[in-house]
Amino acid sequence: MKNRLLISSSAKSTIKESALLAKELNTGLEISRLPFYKEKNTSVETVTEILKSQLGDFKNRITLHAMFSDINISTNDLLLREIAQLRYKQSFEIGKALNVDTILFHTGYKGTKHYGSIKQFKSNFIEFWKEFIKEFESSGMIAVIENVFETEPDFCLELFENINSPNFKLALDAGHVNLYAGKTKVSDWIKAYGNNLYHMHIHNNFNTNDDHSNLENGTLDYKEIFETIESENITPSFVLEMFTENDIRKSIEYLQKSGLVF
Repeated sequence: MKNRLLISSSAKSTIKESALLAKELNTGLEISRLPFYKEKNTSVETVTEILKSQLGDFKNRITLHAMFSDINISTNDLLLREIAQLRYKQSFEIGKALNVDTILFHTGYKGTKHYGSIKQFKSNFIEFWKEFIKEFESSGMIAVIENVFETEPDFCLELFENINSPNFKLALDAGHVNLYAGKTKVSDWIKAYGNNLYHMHIHNNFNTNDDHSNLENGTLDYKEIFETIESENITPSFVLEMFTENDIRKSIEYLQKSGLVF
């Protein structure tokens, strides 16, 4: 399970504790929070040393969730855009220093219904990523973009197709689809993404709050979701993006009793 199934480092109060849990469960670990926010002048080197210390001798697969809070690399405000892009570049440098193979990014789209704004957002996004992805191509790492407020898969697919790089892939957050995507189902997104679906965040909710609860605690039917993945003959990695050890363990038990082992 250590290559395709990962747990979020937010499962425990520290990355060190989460790494120990992942080691016990023989899963990988996705680092979900970078300690940048409280001190604005914290350096990449300092954060990297903190993370290395926390990870200790952890040898299983590690992926990284890039900084995302209030970040919009597509904003028309040039100063804000510069800061947002800096955070993405810092995330890349940390991932490279930690030898992660995959870094996940949000698109930053907030769900506006203004067509002109959407067109400009996409244009700015593509312009930035066409240059930024060259860093991933040089390093061999994969960048994936995750849906949050997007209501249908075509939005992220259009961005993906325009970047057009073997190091730029799609990530699917099933819980976000359940919460924000209205009539489209997770299975619809899986079919639309096809072989370009590289990474998934799996958790559950009841359509009202981003609960990040265990796989059985919500309205998502994960039996149907995994059946769709199997029928599409694709092999993404899966992050149990839950914030308690109890939910992690319950979800692994569900996967095992359902025969969904990796």
